[in-house]
Amino acid sequence: MPLKIGEVQTQSGLSIKTIRYYETRGLVRSSDRTEGGFRLFDPDVVPRLAFIRQAQALGLSLEEIGELLAIY
Repeated sequence: MPLKIGEVQTQSGLSIKTIRYYETRGLVRSSDRTEGGFRLFDPDVVPRLAFIRQAQALGLSLEEIGELLAIY
């Protein structure tokens, strides 16, 4: 069942602004939008966001993380 961006925020601990930024960078992708225009995400985005946070904590740039995610 798709998650609204607010649910992704709650589960990931990231701000909506950060999630949107990652989306613009191509690190995550919304699967659809509601009739009201809210982004919907597949549930697998939550562990993906956790990976991004861990990779950043290890000192990787968002560009490097994007390259890793493209391989995965």
